[in-house]
Amino acid sequence: MITCKLGDKTYTVDYVTGRALREIEPAAKMYTRISEISEAAVKGETVENPDGLTIPDALDVMIRWFCLLFNNQFTPDDVLDNYPVDRLMHDIVIALFAVQAQTTDVLSSFPTTAAED
Repeated sequence: MITCKLGDKTYTVDYVTGRALREIEPAAKMYTRISEISEAAVKGETVENPDGLTIPDALDVMIRWFCLLFNNQFTPDDVLDNYPVDRLMHDIVIALFAVQAQTTDVLSSFPTTAAED
């Protein structure tokens, strides 16, 4: 069972459906594109953005997929209004990787907590 706590509500799914895998491509592409832009910026390189990608656009795509992962029990607005910003992208990427690798048994609860030092 995988849980997601948003505000005072907790949502659960017993397993990840095939639809989450089928619909993963747009979110995975957005993550790849954001990573490329971020790497270039960190290196001080000129960031080319011919497709006009914006962070809000990328977040919207990734968050919609995360909602799908939980069978749309909550909305993108629920995520934007109730998910801790310091875990948002990190957690979506964890879920993306687990679904892509078909190792969803490693997923348990969201938001995840940061590792202790």
